[in-house]
Amino acid sequence: MKAKKIFYPAFRLPLVLMVCVMGTGCSKSKPNPGPDDSPIQKVRDDLKKGDYEQCLTDSKDVTSQAPPGPFTEEAYYLHAYAMAFGRSDFQGAKLSLKQLLALYPSGRYAMDAQKLLADCQYWLGHYQTAGKEYKKLGSAYAGKGLDSYALFQGGNCLLLDDKVEDALAAYRELTDKYPTDPLADSAQLMVADSYIKLQNTKQAKAELQKLISFTRDKDIQDAAQKTLRQIEEKESLRKDAGVP
Repeated sequence: MKAKKIFYPAFRLPLVLMVCVMGTGCSKSKPNPGPDDSPIQKVRDDLKKGDYEQCLTDSKDVTSQAPPGPFTEEAYYLHAYAMAFGRSDFQGAKLSLKQLLALYPSGRYAMDAQKLLADCQYWLGHYQTAGKEYKKLGSAYAGKGLDSYALFQGGNCLLLDDKVEDALAAYRELTDKYPTDPLADSAQLMVADSYIKLQNTKQAKAELQKLISFTRDKDIQDAAQKTLRQIEEKESLRKDAGVP
């Protein structure tokens, strides 16, 4: 069950990258609750009602129990989830996620925790660390439905860290391996953006024209057309000014 809102950090991303991230990346999916059991049920109910502060209090009560009980892992995850999406406290969320992964490396919530941990690093602007976490996510849970997401976000981290050629390789890998994936069109847009950053406008135009011809996503098509027009306008101005 998907949540209604997505929270993003205060820093600004490049326009084209913002289109992709807002459309496809770093989404918050609601945790998948297990059987109705107290006191974890109270934590689930808090989250369902959107009462993040009470969720933090009640989940802390569960995680502080000694010895750990059958719902400790879930409580750690729900605590991190409330920290991230209730308070936008990504640093605090990281602490709970790392505790979860240390205690339950193969647990039921391990994959979701690894994804949220990578996302928190990304939202904090720790792109190198986030890139490593996304790589870990892709390798540890290959074939679990997050392969393309890990590649896409890994590419975004590289691009924001000014490693454009490496980012281009990541986006290319996604489009080649998962051409029908929902993220493939966003990755194709980022391929074009990478070529722009590499000052290869000829290839960027080719990539944009290719994307416009096959994408069915109106937002992505509009973004591609806008970027293509901007390139052509700059080329026209240069030509008029006699600049090769």
